[in-house]
Amino acid sequence: MKHLAVSRKIELKKEATLQNVRELLIERLEKTIEIKSISDGDSEFTLNGTTGSPASMTRHAKLDLNVTIKMDKNVARILISGYARVAFSLILLYMFLFSIILLVGLLPGFISTNADESDALDALFFLILGIFVMFDVNKKLSEPKDDIEAALESLDTTFG
Repeated sequence: MKHLAVSRKIELKKEATLQNVRELLIERLEKTIEIKSISDGDSEFTLNGTTGSPASMTRHAKLDLNVTIKMDKNVARILISGYARVAFSLILLYMFLFSIILLVGLLPGFISTNADESDALDALFFLILGIFVMFDVNKKLSEPKDDIEAALESLDTTFG
C-alpha cells in the first residue's frame, strides 16, 4: 500500500464555479483511472477506482482517494489524498508466473540439475526475480500520483 498526497493551487483567470471544477477534474481523472464510484458532495467527495488498461489481463492498482476542493474569489485549492494498493489480479499474475517458474525448474536441463541440492545459482535466479517483482509493483503503485498531478496541471492550464 502506498500513500498518495497531491495538492494544487490554481489561480482562476476564467470564470469557474465549484461544480465546473469538480466535473472537469473527474473528467480528466477518468482518462487514466477507471472510476468505480464517486460519493456525493461538491467540495468534498471520495473516488474509488483502478489503474491499468481495461484491455490488459491485469489491473495495476486499486485507488481510494479523498478529494477536497476549496474555492475563494480567484483561487481554487484542490487536495487529493488516499491510498494505492496492489490490485488482486496483479497478485494472482505474479503468483501464477512464480509457480510456472518453479514448475519449469523441475525439468531437466534448467539452471543447474546436476547438483544434489539447491546451489547459489538457484538462489541468485530467485533473488533477481524477487527484485524485479518488487520494483515493478512499486512502479505501478507510484504511477497514479503522476497521473493525478498531470490532471491537476491540465486544470491549471484550462482555468489559469
